[in-house]
Order: sequence, then C-alpha cells, then structure tokens
Amino acid sequence: MTTPTATQQRFFENYPMAIPSAGVLFFDGPSYERLLVVKPRGRQWWEIPGGVNEARRGESPRGTARREIAEELGLDVVIGRLLGTDSVPEGDDHAPMLAFVYEGGILTPEQNAAIRYVDHEIGERRYVAPDLDQLAEMMVPRLARRVVACALHARTGNPEPLCLEHGYVPAA
Repeated sequence: MTTPTATQQRFFENYPMAIPSAGVLFFDGPSYERLLVVKPRGRQWWEIPGGVNEARRGESPRGTARREIAEELGLDVVIGRLLGTDSVPEGDDHAPMLAFVYEGGILTPEQNAAIRYVDHEIGERRYVAPDLDQLAEMMVPRLARRVVACALHARTGNPEPLCLEHGYVPAA
C-alpha cells in the first residue's frame, strides 16, 4: 500500500468513512423458512454470522463473509450470491456502515453438527423465522430489517441484489 499524499489525506478527511461488514444467511431447509442467528457472548443482541471487513488488508466483502464463518462457526463454506447491501448513516451509537449480506444456502444436519465456536465469540445459535416482529425484539432494529428483507429476497431466487438504506427498500 502506498502512502497517501497530503492532498489525498485532506480529501479523505472531509468524507465520513463507512465501516464495511459482511454477513451470511444460512437456512435449515429448502423453503428457507428459518434462518440461523447467533448471539455473541456478553452482548444483548442477536446477529447473523459475519463481521467487519479488513479492507486495509485487501479483503473483499465476500472474503470477509468466508473468514467470519470460519472464525465464528468453524465451517468452510462456499459463499453464495449477494442478497443485498445496506447503507446505514451515522447514528448515536455507530459510525456510517455499508453492510453486505450473502446467501449461505442450506446447512445440512452434518454441517450443523460440525459447528464449533472457534474464536469463542459466539455463545448461542438458533434458527428463527424471518419475522420482523420477532427479530426486532432479538436484534438491533436496523439489522432486523436488513435480515428480513434479504431472507425474503433469498426465497424469490431473484439474482439482482437489494440495495437497502438503513434496512429499508428506498421508495422509487
């Protein structure tokens, strides 16, 4: 990586840097009726498997998804299609974010049995319906909206990813 010039440095300082992240939706059957959620140790909220991108190390969002699944669940899986992106503005408790959500497909009973919390970050896991009311009680609301939108989109088979804004499909 090259060192930015003073002009480049000033240019980038004037723009908020969005934190990139990637998550994966795994399902427990062909109808995609229930998806895997995980609860990190010591945290109030549930999440989907995934995490923050290491872009400064040259990692792509898809690479983030694969690495995080290996670290959190001990699984080596093929990351499927991009289901959606979510641009999240800065909030009281977070910096601006750009989230990528990928399809992980159906985990087999053998894969479920093989899950190991390799980095010990995850304390629990379960399968839940992509129901906004239920997930809004389990997750940060913006994540619940993102997960439901992407899970329902996964059922359609539409190859075009969603482009969400703060978890919502923007009005045309």
